[in-house]
Amino acid sequence: MPFSDGSSQLDPLLFQMKQYKNLTKSTIEILPSSGQTSYGPNNKCIFTLPYASLISLEDIALHFEFEGDSAKTAVGNYDTVRVSPPKDVASLISEIDIKINGQTIQHLTQYNDIVNLLNIFEDAKTAKKVLQGMEPNNIKLEGVNGAFVPIADTAFSSAPRVNNQKKEYVINHWYGLLGHRGDEVSSNFIDTNMLGEVTIAFTFAQANVCIGAAAADEVAVLASYGATNSLVTSAVVTAAQASKSTTYKLSELKMSMVRYNLPMEYSEALRSNLSGGAKYQIAFNHYENHSQTANSDGGSIRWNENSKDIKGLLAYFTNSKRNDESVPSTWDDKVLSSAYFKYDNTIHDNSQFQIGSVKMPQNALNSTGCFLELTRGIAGARGNNVEFFHTIKTVEDWMETYFMAYLSLEMTEGMTPLANNGKKLLSGLSSESLPISCSYHYKNQVGTFAGTYKTGWEKNVNVMSISTRLLVIESGQKVYVEI
Repeated sequence: MPFSDGSSQLDPLLFQMKQYKNLTKSTIEILPSSGQTSYGPNNKCIFTLPYASLISLEDIALHFEFEGDSAKTAVGNYDTVRVSPPKDVASLISEIDIKINGQTIQHLTQYNDIVNLLNIFEDAKTAKKVLQGMEPNNIKLEGVNGAFVPIADTAFSSAPRVNNQKKEYVINHWYGLLGHRGDEVSSNFIDTNMLGEVTIAFTFAQANVCIGAAAADEVAVLASYGATNSLVTSAVVTAAQASKSTTYKLSELKMSMVRYNLPMEYSEALRSNLSGGAKYQIAFNHYENHSQTANSDGGSIRWNENSKDIKGLLAYFTNSKRNDESVPSTWDDKVLSSAYFKYDNTIHDNSQFQIGSVKMPQNALNSTGCFLELTRGIAGARGNNVEFFHTIKTVEDWMETYFMAYLSLEMTEGMTPLANNGKKLLSGLSSESLPISCSYHYKNQVGTFAGTYKTGWEKNVNVMSISTRLLVIESGQKVYVEI
């Protein structure tokens, strides 16, 4: 899935600029276009990149302070629910919308699912673990394994809970056009001088992607402390039981990035190339999600694909009730994060994709086969030594946490041909002439064992299509996307 070096025509031009002594760079910060720096669930925050600037894509970072909040009890004025961010605070972003001169270049929905599903195939770097809260201990609630045990009796005072205090985070690892060169995008740079106005909009997720305590759990803790803390009265317990309201606030929002200050020779060479008919192309990964209600016995989901380069299809299951914003998600010991991001199907029997009239693979795969294809596909493209999630020791563990069925539709990286100019050729399935009808078929187990787990089985079946798109830039700030 990674892109080869030199796949953008911008980069050779920039390489030439290295010979000029007055090439400099600086780190800059920008605020949201609205001037507002505080946002909450379902809010949209828009940034406008500086005009006439060469920006390093892989150095774009989003800064903010996270503060969890919940309803307060009538007695004692303490939080009824403790709120912590999910593992990897990029999970707080539900959508990303990138526009150039008002034209949508990339719109990613269910972005937090993209983050959680693909992150397990990457060896998280120390900076990512620290800045984005990737370490489980960073978000684990008070007590062992997220148990709701107060640190001290002072937790019941009028002051906010420990886990509801502000903490600063930085998101600097992205998927899609903002992603790192080689894995997600073919070029490090985006030049607003030849693009025009570039805006990046982040839509923040609903509140229950965060980790919170259900009121019943909180009540049990309160009751246990009732004998030793005078604040915990019967009225307090009753108030806690009645309230489940949770939310969060992101404050001090800003973006930082590296801007290159280039000599006049660069602008002149760029203008000359464009006016001479040159087209600059930036290839980037694109992700689209399709979803519908799943059947406990099995079923199918169908959709159409229209792309020059379909790299792969990723099927997964989510809790159909997870979007009930009135119910906070709890800590999950298996995924080491919010239960909102648990992609389980413990009763899966077999899976199979279909492209047009062709079934892929020829025979449906059981869970072990699905896991193997996953390691050959997504994980294989990121190296054979990828360590899956900490808690995954068996196929059964994987089915309880991150069950996925993956169909690779591209050549392996070692076989991907290169054109004479060094640009990576499109190596996935092409449907550019006519949309291709696609489907994913799944069957779940039958019998007593499966019947037990089908009780209350409420799932959505989802398919994420992964493809390559080309951002094409021509003279006169003419910009368009080839899909």
